[in-house]
Amino acid sequence: MTPPASGGPGWQPAGDAERQHRPGWEPDPDAEPQDRPSWLRQPPPAQPPPGAGSPAGLQPPAQGPPGAGWPAGPQEPPGPGWPAQPRGWTPTPPPPEGPRRRRVGPQAAGLILLLVVGLAVSGLVFANRGEPAAPAASATTAGPPPTRAPAAQTPSTRPAASATTAAVRAVQHAVAELRGLRFERQVPVTVESPDKLAKRLVRVLGEETDEARLRRQGRAMELLGELPPGTDLPALMERVQAESVLGFYLPGKPPKGGLYVRSSRGLDPYTRIILAHELTHAVTDQRYDLTRADRLAAADAREDELAAYSGLVEGDATLLMQRYLAERLTPAEQANAGLAAATDRTPQRDAAPAVIRESMLFPYQEGLQFVRTLYQQGGWAAVNRAYHDPPTSTEQLLHPERYLGTRDRPQSVAVPDLSGRLGGGWRPSAELSFGEFDARLLLQGELAVTTAEAAAAGWDGGRLRTFQRGKSTALVLRTVWDSSAEATQFCDAMTGWATGRFGSTTRTASTLRWSSPTQQTALSCRGPRVAWLSAPDRPTLDRLTNAIPTP
Repeated sequence: MTPPASGGPGWQPAGDAERQHRPGWEPDPDAEPQDRPSWLRQPPPAQPPPGAGSPAGLQPPAQGPPGAGWPAGPQEPPGPGWPAQPRGWTPTPPPPEGPRRRRVGPQAAGLILLLVVGLAVSGLVFANRGEPAAPAASATTAGPPPTRAPAAQTPSTRPAASATTAAVRAVQHAVAELRGLRFERQVPVTVESPDKLAKRLVRVLGEETDEARLRRQGRAMELLGELPPGTDLPALMERVQAESVLGFYLPGKPPKGGLYVRSSRGLDPYTRIILAHELTHAVTDQRYDLTRADRLAAADAREDELAAYSGLVEGDATLLMQRYLAERLTPAEQANAGLAAATDRTPQRDAAPAVIRESMLFPYQEGLQFVRTLYQQGGWAAVNRAYHDPPTSTEQLLHPERYLGTRDRPQSVAVPDLSGRLGGGWRPSAELSFGEFDARLLLQGELAVTTAEAAAAGWDGGRLRTFQRGKSTALVLRTVWDSSAEATQFCDAMTGWATGRFGSTTRTASTLRWSSPTQQTALSCRGPRVAWLSAPDRPTLDRLTNAIPTP
């Protein structure tokens, strides 16, 4: 008997084989599938203390009304879904896997690395034009009020082709099964040639990106030595992303919610893997509203929180992509995909500064580790709960125990508007958050990776602000650390970083100073607080030092 087509009448994502064929069975998005693959297994955690079982307040989701032709499906409870956990509590581990799943072999593991690098210019596209998205009836989204999707749930492809449509439908079916979530509405899928997709991405980025804001951020990165002087950051990002885009998804309700993948060979194994990644974005957007990324991108000084949220979103899709690769492709198809991935050439990305490459990889690599930790402790249900209560800093993403255990929330750090204290003609420019990942990247410009990681690990909050007068820029970077000892470690690392950039140092009162032909800088460390200052000349640096509050 041929099973019903994905999205057609009677189709349901597979869960436990026996329950799936019971009349009226519906998948629970927070229930862990009985098929966890062996490559995700770890020894079960220690038993929690008596009375410290599942967190209070997590009840099975209520049945919601039918939507756009789908049968009634489970709905998530409103509000934060992950209550505070007592120290030592861990979610109930997923059930042991069945014997029928394949392990990820060395060939597949190597392909995963290639895919992660390729996806670093793809994934989720969000708006950062400086205005929050307008609220809708049930969620905050951009654009006009949402329209009801048509009853048919087969993804659309343009141009339409029966073979491509069937292949898209099969991938969607697999994603729904593997992720344990059901699509609530149609996902418009467009398969395009590399040139057409690159042009589409450039057009979308032009519509969604605030170039002036990005240029101000680029100037701050220049002063920190992360970009060469005179770098046109918007143009650089456009070249890198257009060169090697594999696919992307635009979150939101119709008319948004579109998905695009690159292929000149139809839906070959390589393209199907990318499609599985992007369809994971689509189904999680329908259930958990990924337009949160738009709102974070549009807000002031929320970049670190956006990076953490992107890590959750991309880590989720990358983990699902791994499962699709291991469980739904044959060894021959994996080899085919590996050859296709290995032939991709990305000279623009390869030549880009390290801060660009590492920032683009971060949500995929570190996000995967974070989501894998959630999955190992609580299955997909734990990942689903994280969308209600996402990580708010790259510190939490880099150190999952600081998210899962006693939550390490960032301290608020302020940099006041000092333009009036700097003299005539100065005005405020960029204002950015500065997280643990930013501290790592900064130090890695001159120091070993392990040294940078250790020095950044005590981060507890940070803010960066620049001020502009003509072509001159002054910068203030303030950070706070978990302890005075952690701050001292960071100060020692910053001293080595600055000496590597500028040469010998001089001490003035409680600050260390460095100079170059175009930049005067100072480092001030006191207790758990650290300040880095930069100005175009000595008098401006003196005024900046006198104006900034004690670190």
